[in-house]
This record gives sequence, structure tokens and C-alpha cells, in this order.
Amino acid sequence: MGTRKDFIARAATVGALFASAPSGARGAQPSPMPSPSPKASPKASELARAFAAQMRRYDPKLTDKELEGIAQNIDELQGLGKRINPKGAFLKNGDEPVVSFEVNT
Repeated sequence: MGTRKDFIARAATVGALFASAPSGARGAQPSPMPSPSPKASPKASELARAFAAQMRRYDPKLTDKELEGIAQNIDELQGLGKRINPKGAFLKNGDEPVVSFEVNT
């Protein structure tokens, strides 16, 4: 078993590879309506690019375009995290969900 960083790196790689797969490979049906023109994707941050560059440790055949996609996914997930936890609160080591409950009838 690897570290948490290894897991995150692998998850980001799988997400990017899934996103770059042709729609037929994912079982999606072609839409009868023409798709809207693609928007120019925003550039990924330097931090996300540096993190994505580390993916070459696991797959040296990754292209620069694939690494840019991974970096964009990293930035998107950071944005999601900011929406879910806007105050940036962290859990302490002792914090855990309540696993026992009782019903009074």
C-alpha cells in the first residue's frame, strides 16, 4: 500500500484518462443535437502543473497535453473543495463521526 500522496496521484491520473477517453468508450450515446462550441479551457496553475508533472513517475509515456488535462482537473477539484468547505476548516485527529445512536420510543 502506498502513501496518501500516491493514491491522490493515481486518482488524478485515472480521472484525466477517463476524461480524455472517447465518448463511445464510456458507453455514452451520441447526442442528436449539435454540441455547443467548446470553450477555451482555462490554463492550470503553476502548482497544479508541477504536481501533474510528478505523474511521469508512474507513466513516463504521458504527453504534455495529458499532463495539462491532469493539472486542470487538479485545479477543478481544488475549486470544488473551496465550495464544499468555504471556511477551510480542518478536522482534528480526534474528530470522528458518531457511530452509535439510540432510539427512544
